Amino acid sequence: MRLVRKFLTVLIIINHSYADFLDNFYKFLEYSSVVKMNINFSQTQFDRNYESFGDFFILGQRQYFYDSPDIKIHADSNNIVTKNYLNKQVVYNDLVVEGLNIFDILSGNRKYIEFIRDEVDFNKFNFLIPKQGYKGYFLFEPKSGYLKSIFLEIDMNQSIIINISGFEILDSYIPKIELDDFEVIDLRG
Repeated sequence: MRLVRKFLTVLIIINHSYADFLDNFYKFLEYSSVVKMNINFSQTQFDRNYESFGDFFILGQRQYFYDSPDIKIHADSNNIVTKNYLNKQVVYNDLVVEGLNIFDILSGNRKYIEFIRDEVDFNKFNFLIPKQGYKGYFLFEPKSGYLKSIFLEIDMNQSIIINISGFEILDSYIPKIELDDFEVIDLRG
């Protein structure tokens, strides 16, 4: 079973003669049980920068887990739990069902995204999120077809870039957020 998944992954990603890199990426996500990505998340907001390095897991539709030395985030279809090691807090919150977040974009949710093919650069796929006025792009490695980065511009003073340094397919993964000596804040309705 594991060999079949690896073969399917290689076939989907390499076979760009029949489909483009973006379609291959979405097929890769569709046929994988759990996808683990090593990412560097960088956000710029009003001349201030925030960076985080960690592992991002796509566990299912609108089910994600981000694990870094500073923060853990577990989102499922209804709730989001954030464990912040810097302020020693665990925060429970409702996840807006009709909203779109950066995890949705990274995990292949195309519900609110309109793609615009770049006629010059075959490995860059520009997109718009008209409902919120955002724009950005997916950038793929030209030779391998692997997703290299996602850029999202929220407005002139705020942007996010996610650089992906590795992919791995896992049979399963169960995220854990322990509460040990952390303040717990529950903001769910």
